Amino acid sequence: MKLLLQPINYSLIPKWIPIALLILAFVGFADATYLTIEHYQNEIPPCTIGGCESVLTSQYAQVIGVPVSLLGSVYYLFLIILLFLFLDYKKEIFLRIPLLFSILGAVASLGFMFVMIFIIKAFCQYCVLSAITSISIFLLSYWSLYLSRKVQG
Repeated sequence: MKLLLQPINYSLIPKWIPIALLILAFVGFADATYLTIEHYQNEIPPCTIGGCESVLTSQYAQVIGVPVSLLGSVYYLFLIILLFLFLDYKKEIFLRIPLLFSILGAVASLGFMFVMIFIIKAFCQYCVLSAITSISIFLLSYWSLYLSRKVQG
C-alpha cells in the first residue's frame, strides 16, 4: 500500500511502459466494445471454444441491468484518455489514477474468471481476453510503480 501512496518519479519509468499500457487499454476497449455492440444487437459473437453463449447470456453478464462489457468499455476508455493525457502533459496524476484503477480492473477480472470457472463452468474467449488484458495492465502498472522508486531506495 505504501508503494501506491508515494510520489511517482515518472522519469524513472521506461518510456515504453505507458505506451504498452495504452496498447493494452486499446485491446481491452476493442474487445469490450465489440461485446457491448453484440449484446445490444442480441447477437452472440462467434466462439471457437464453445462457451460464449453460456457466459454472455448468464445472469452474471449484467450488473443492475448494465452489461459487464459496457462497464469494461467505459473502464478501458477512461484508462486510454488518462494515458494519452499523461503522454502529452507528463503530469503524475494522469499516471497515478490509471495505476490505482488497474487494481479495480484486476479484481473485477479475477472475480469474473471465478464465476466463469466455478459457477457457469463455461469459457468465453472474449471475456478471457479482457481478463488477461486487465490483469496485464495491473501487473505492468504495479511494476512501473516499483521502477519509479527503485533508484530512490
